[in-house]
Amino acid sequence: MVVFLSNGHGEDLIATMIAREVSIKRESFDIAGFPLVGLGKAYADADIKVIGVQKTMPSGGFLRHGLSIMLKDIKAGLIGLTLKQIKHLKSLKENVRLIVSVGDILPLFLGGRYVKAPMLFLSTAKSEYIRGHLGIECRLMRKYADLVLARDEKTKTALSELNVPAEYLGNVMMDGFSITGENFGLTLRKKVVGILPGSREEAYRNIGTILGVIQHLVRLSNNNLDFIVGLAPNLDEERLRSAVDKGGWHYKIQDPEHGRQGVTGCIYLDSGEETPCVIVSQGWFGDVLNISDIVIGLSGTGNEQAAGLGKPVITFPTEGPQFSLKFALAQKRLLGEAVSFVESGDAQDVASEVMRILGDSTLIAEMREAGYMRMGKQGAAARIAEIIINYLEAGNWEGS
Repeated sequence: MVVFLSNGHGEDLIATMIAREVSIKRESFDIAGFPLVGLGKAYADADIKVIGVQKTMPSGGFLRHGLSIMLKDIKAGLIGLTLKQIKHLKSLKENVRLIVSVGDILPLFLGGRYVKAPMLFLSTAKSEYIRGHLGIECRLMRKYADLVLARDEKTKTALSELNVPAEYLGNVMMDGFSITGENFGLTLRKKVVGILPGSREEAYRNIGTILGVIQHLVRLSNNNLDFIVGLAPNLDEERLRSAVDKGGWHYKIQDPEHGRQGVTGCIYLDSGEETPCVIVSQGWFGDVLNISDIVIGLSGTGNEQAAGLGKPVITFPTEGPQFSLKFALAQKRLLGEAVSFVESGDAQDVASEVMRILGDSTLIAEMREAGYMRMGKQGAAARIAEIIINYLEAGNWEGS
């Protein structure tokens, strides 16, 4: 059995993409997902067998948000859950041919300590662009991992210099969307501004903030821009409508039977002022990024994926809790020149920065290349699947 051991929603998604590639190439392989955080919905949705013990915790896995959150998890049974998960891992010993650990040091340690099977470790939580691996983490990687896959080339180099068996095969997040060529009815004669409000609770508030930016952009561009929102699948249209209405805008939901493919609705300003329809699309994220010339992003993974596709990204800090000043600065370090960070967060300043970038083809090219370099090419999931198959069939990490 090949066990994918992951500790978080994003990590589950990454593990699922790789597991799916392996199962497509080798249907006979026994593959299972063992989510340490949450219920493993990503695995279940992809028809990957879920094993182990799961329970939803108050933090949702984000223990780094503070001691109070950790205490809530402990009160909700975190320690007991961990002990049950360890017990289940021990019971797997005789049947596991390979562990693929995805996330931070926790799945690495638990898999290495209690299953003691060969291990491939995808270190998704650390990057030298933000903060490198600690000494204890490197020691654990040397002890338990047969191969470590870093999230970027710079981190791979740093790990190799510390005698950690590390490689870089690209970022699996770049495989987390598809592009069909849909243009949502836009002529593409105007530049398209993509809008990523995020996928968490604050996204509803972020929409209102970005609409303020759009009002300035309409004026600065002489109404010569188109706008499209990539709405996360978990966000609710009725709550979006309520958030939009508070700012003097209105959200008209698209009739799915008679509307344009991929278009969920339209946001328009109810003041007589000449403004374009701000298209909203839900479930067509890759196409939203594909037709965008520039992206205003208040998203974690979404911003990284946009940069990886070569789209200049504009960010600014919000009230949070996710896209705080601290988070935005960390993302800027991660993505480097692919991102322009407007620290003031002022709508006029953000709009001016969008116009400045759109008017500078040299800068756009530089930001595009920076995004390619930081995020890597698509296809990492397939490349990682190949080395898993090579290891299981030939006993080596060929292709790494």
